[in-house]
Amino acid sequence: MKGVVVCPAVEAVEIGKMILEDGGNAIDAAVATAFAQGVAEPLVTSIGGNGTLQLVHAQSGQHVTIDFYGRAPIAATAEMWKDLVVQRLPADMWQLEGLINQVGYLAVTVPGTLMALHEASSKYGRLPWPELVRPSIDLAKRGYSTPGEQEEQWTRNANTGYASANAILNSTPASKKIFTRDGNPIQTGEHFSMPDYASTLEIIAKEGPDALYKGDIGKIIAKDFSENGGLITEQDLQSYRLRIGQPIKSDYRGYQICGNQPPGSGSQIIETLNILEGYDLEKLGFGTPEYCHVMAQAQKAGFYDRAKYLADPDFVEVPVGKLTSKDHAREWRNMIDDGQDIRIADLDRAEGQDTTSVSVMDSEGNSIAITHTLGSPCSGVVVEGLGFLFNNSMHVFHPFPGHPNSIAPGKSRTTGMSPTIVLKDDKPFIVTGAPGAVKILTGNLQTIVNVIDHNMSIQEAVAAPRIHSEGQWVDIEARLFYAVKDSMEVMGHKLIKSDLSYDPFFSLVHAIRRDPITGKLEGAADPRGRGGCASV
Repeated sequence: MKGVVVCPAVEAVEIGKMILEDGGNAIDAAVATAFAQGVAEPLVTSIGGNGTLQLVHAQSGQHVTIDFYGRAPIAATAEMWKDLVVQRLPADMWQLEGLINQVGYLAVTVPGTLMALHEASSKYGRLPWPELVRPSIDLAKRGYSTPGEQEEQWTRNANTGYASANAILNSTPASKKIFTRDGNPIQTGEHFSMPDYASTLEIIAKEGPDALYKGDIGKIIAKDFSENGGLITEQDLQSYRLRIGQPIKSDYRGYQICGNQPPGSGSQIIETLNILEGYDLEKLGFGTPEYCHVMAQAQKAGFYDRAKYLADPDFVEVPVGKLTSKDHAREWRNMIDDGQDIRIADLDRAEGQDTTSVSVMDSEGNSIAITHTLGSPCSGVVVEGLGFLFNNSMHVFHPFPGHPNSIAPGKSRTTGMSPTIVLKDDKPFIVTGAPGAVKILTGNLQTIVNVIDHNMSIQEAVAAPRIHSEGQWVDIEARLFYAVKDSMEVMGHKLIKSDLSYDPFFSLVHAIRRDPITGKLEGAADPRGRGGCASV
């Protein structure tokens, strides 16, 4: 077996598989798959987006994270939105007058996806850059039949304070032309293609990321933003820099958990695992009331610290050492064991499913997980002739000065994105990632626990019912609810039962496990959504 590719879009999975068959390594396959996701999931990701990745390169022994989060434009200020606040929304989001932090040019951060994909390819890949871009050009030209899941995403109604998907897609003329049929959502089974995006990718295949950050594409973007009240300039694009570093690492029952740095949520996964390590989860039994109680309380503790501390470390000191320490975990366990209420009153349920991921492992030991996004779901901004949507990640910033996540020029927003690699004996054991806002981290977390503590296969671990708790509530899938309802309510939990046995609210995990003895690779696509798994 050469390798395994998993991601939420089957069209993209097939392209990743093709790259492995053509002699590419896991990094090559992941880069090509990520480009293809921009065509197969165009409301979720594109070169106008942002994200984070983690990889292990077997030949060099390097283990790195590459953060390519969107950055606030140079002209952005902490005070720019403080007088426009309408109301606070769940999960520390904010509604502004005219929804300007969600829809339109002011919602866009400086994108990083293209630069990151080129960085990974040039340093750790094997195949030439044009060969990784070409399959997505072809897919964008020929198009595909719109799947039902995509129609659902394009027609999603908005909760109060949020823009609907249809309103977003109709917000700019170029977006309306591509992503609607005379203003109406594209229906399941309709043919969809992206010829303008194909042309843009043709230029990028030849010129690389400089075409956007320093070249003609960047000039076109800057001119369009200037004419439409946006803040992004040529200087913003030229000054964009990746954040390249080492993952945060911590031991969990003899395995090494490797997460991304702030403002991503790798430290929270490690913190929550540290809390859980003090309990015999196998003995408690998967899905029992006692197990669910401990899992919910540990999650709440992690979210409490996330709300208090997580921010862009270039602007705010984040106490990662404290948050990921065993002593800090012990303090939380003492509170849990004492029966203290750690319910977080000012946090509510997070919504959002507007992200994607790809995980790849190959037989040589190369491993990579990429999580990338356009935000929630996107800004609706398409520059005429370029054919792709831009992110709306400005909406995640806090609109008032003085908060760790307040706006600042060049600052990145906090995120639940947390692609994770687990090592066993210094070799990749699990690679996992997911879309799903902050449920990304609880999805990745429970998948890891299911494998290590409950000895599940990777497909069982991904498919097993989940809970999610970040504040006052414990969301729980239907398969678990009736088994634990009465006991957990006696323990003081407020439960929200999902109507679905496999609910995409709980994130869509796409993971791979390597057998540490045989080296066999097994992949799993989450049955909660449309996804694919391919092995070569």
